[in-house]
Parts: sequence; C-alpha cells; structure tokens
Amino acid sequence: MDVPASLHDFSLFQGGPFLLLRRRRRLLQPGRPTLLWRLLALTLLSWLPLLLLTLLRAGPSGFRAFLLDYHVHTQLLISLPVLIAAERYVDKRLSVAVRQLVSSELIEAGSLGALETAARKAKQLRSQGLIEAGLLLVSYALSFLKRFSAQHPEWLFANGGEHLSPAGTWYAAVSLPLFRFLMLWWLWRGAVWALFLFRVSRLPLALKPTHPDLTGGLRFLCVCQGSFSPIIFALAFSSASAARRLNHVSATEDPLRYASPLLALALVALVLVFGPLLPFWSPLVKAKRRGELRFSALAAKHSRDFERKWFEGQGKFPLLGAPEFSSLADLGTAFDVTHRMRFFPWSRWPFLLVAAAAMSPMVPLLILDRQFLSLVLQLLQHLL
Repeated sequence: MDVPASLHDFSLFQGGPFLLLRRRRRLLQPGRPTLLWRLLALTLLSWLPLLLLTLLRAGPSGFRAFLLDYHVHTQLLISLPVLIAAERYVDKRLSVAVRQLVSSELIEAGSLGALETAARKAKQLRSQGLIEAGLLLVSYALSFLKRFSAQHPEWLFANGGEHLSPAGTWYAAVSLPLFRFLMLWWLWRGAVWALFLFRVSRLPLALKPTHPDLTGGLRFLCVCQGSFSPIIFALAFSSASAARRLNHVSATEDPLRYASPLLALALVALVLVFGPLLPFWSPLVKAKRRGELRFSALAAKHSRDFERKWFEGQGKFPLLGAPEFSSLADLGTAFDVTHRMRFFPWSRWPFLLVAAAAMSPMVPLLILDRQFLSLVLQLLQHLL
C-alpha cells in the first residue's frame, strides 16, 4: 500500500511558533547546519556567561566553587545539548513508524482516512503556540518561585549573602528556564505522540496472529519507543547530579540505597516510554483469540484428513517426499506462533536501552566519588 503524502512527511517537531520564528529570522536556510548552530548557540548562551561572570565577580573561592559544581556543568554541557541533538533523531524514528503502519498494511484501506485524521490532529496539537508559550511561562515561574538555599554552591550568591550574584541571576533567569523549557517541551511532544498512538490503537487494525514478531506485526512500535532513550539519558544525568548533593551514602556501604534514585528513575522511564503502547493490548487480544479459533478449526480438519490418508489407507502411498508431513509441521509451527502471541508490543533490546540510559550516570558518579574500583573489587569478591 502506497503511503499518502500527508503521512510520508509526518513530523512532531517541525512545527510550532519557535520554528516559525527561526524561519522569519532566516535561521533556517538550505545548506546551513541549523541543528549544530542551535546546539552551540543555546549551550554557550546558557553556560558561557556563568563562567565569565563568576570569573569576573565571584573571586577565587567562588570561581573554584563554580568549577566544582558538577550539577550545573552536567545540566548545561551534557543534558541540554543532548535534548537539542536528539530532536532530529527521534523525529526520523517516529516518521518511519507512521509510514510502517501503512506500508506493512496494518491499517486497513478503509481506515486510512482515519489514520490521516489522527496524524493531522497530532500536527495541530504540535503547532499550538499557546501551549508552548505556557511551557515557557511555567519554566520562568519556577525560577521565581524557587528559593536557592545554603545547600547550593557559593558562586550563586553575592558576597556570601542571600542575594543572587550576577552569575546566579543569569542562571536563574536564562540557563535554568531554558533547560526546564526543553524538558517540558519534550514531555509535551511525548504526550502528543502518546495520544496519536492511542487513536491508532482504536482503529480496526489488520494484525496477523502468525507474524513471527509475536505481536501481530507491531513490534516496530516498541523499537520506535526506544528512540526516546537519549531523552532519558539527559534526564538521568541531570537528576543524578542533583541527587548527588543530597545523597551522602557510600556505594560500598549501601549499594542499593546509593543507586535507588537511578533505579526509581529507570522504573518511571520505562513506564513513561512504553506506557503509550498499552492501549494496543485490546486489538492484540482480539487478534490472538481470532487466530487461535481459526487455526484450531483448520488444524482439526487437516489432522482428520491426514489420519484418514495415512492411518486408514496405510501402505498405499510412499512415505518418502510426502507433502502432507511437511504441511502438518508447518501448520503446527504457525499454530504455536499464534498461541505464543503477546498482548503487548514487547521487545527486549528497547527496554534494555531505556533502562541503561537511566542507569548510565552510575559509572561517572562512582568515579567522582572514588568508589568505582572499590565496588568492582567487592563484586569480584562476591563472584569468586
């Protein structure tokens, strides 16, 4: 089935007021690496002024505190660039998934119009300027509502007082709102995609119970969801660096408590990333039941015909090269695939990829705490 033009260029990211603003300012021109320029510009805008203002106004102790503030460097030099760079990667994977729904004929021809309607509604939600403006407003409001305490590093405050330093003011007014906006922007795009998947799950899907992926042909959706792992990676590094300020437990004394924040994040990430696939359980259950009933009737008829020919008429036909034996084995394999059909578009590697992205800050945390080798030695002792 040919993919309609409205679905061929499906995108959840190439829209909205900020894209329109970049076009009007001629920031999007053919041949210009816009993503790279935007990544460098936003990263330098959020981090470089902090370095310069701290160097000029905070003094040696404040500058040293800034250099040792791993949370800010992780947030602005790792998480923020990843959030920007992942846009094109995730967008391509989602676009491929939408085209796969049509090219693999999982959407019946009569429901193609409904799929185009769902895609059009997703694009309309994507382009809501009021929502993006609201996300930006919330990002700034959180900075004004939150009070920085003594637990925060020295460079944020002027002369050891309660008022923010110039670098602290820039962080509260520019860097932190920018990072929060990107996180909220990704959550909003993920919600729009989840709503699109829910609408697709309500369509009459042509699922194949004998499909070898054991999910009626929907396994590619799980692989598609795994493309959100860079976002989980960025969130995990920012959360882990923030939790490091509060968590003073040694990894060698209590490994479970030390890793509990990242373990909790991994669990939440798996739910958020793969939760939108849950509505597909209903069409998968129906396809499994329908396939089992049909294959049961077909297998019964084939077995009766097989026994009549080979048991009742034994000796009349040559066994060598008889096609009935092969067809009986093939039918049994198809019936077994239908019987083992899953109720969720599950695939192992996307789950492991998302979990690994959530747990990835564990290694640099252990290195910073100088406990990586100690923990490895303890593990080797338990294993040996």
